[in-house]
Amino acid sequence: MTLNEFRIKHSTLMEQYQFMEAHLEGIYAHLSGRSFREALQEVENVSISRVLREIEEQEQERGIALFTAEERERLRAATARRNFWCHDCYFELTFNRFGGGPKHRADIERLHRDLAEATALRKLLYDKKREADEIG
Repeated sequence: MTLNEFRIKHSTLMEQYQFMEAHLEGIYAHLSGRSFREALQEVENVSISRVLREIEEQEQERGIALFTAEERERLRAATARRNFWCHDCYFELTFNRFGGGPKHRADIERLHRDLAEATALRKLLYDKKREADEIG
């Protein structure tokens, strides 16, 4: 994998994470019981972990289970992966000085796995946001 190929995959992964964040914020806004706009503004600058906690609180207050335990765990794991790719990957990965891309096959495979999981979670969150809209 060249450095350009890495950057394209990395950028695509960041896109997936940004959509996931927007969908989570939308889910919270739908479940909040307040105006959608006000609720979005409330969470637009908070961590994704906090938005997940706020959604859990809304689920408990309403007596609903929008997410299964497995889905919730996948989302928690995705936040850790997101943090790595956003903040640490260029410092922690070893890059090939000749081709510029990641030097180790395991790092490339990790990128591909994380991109596939983020893509699947983006779709899941889109569907959950529509479901939350019906509930809200």
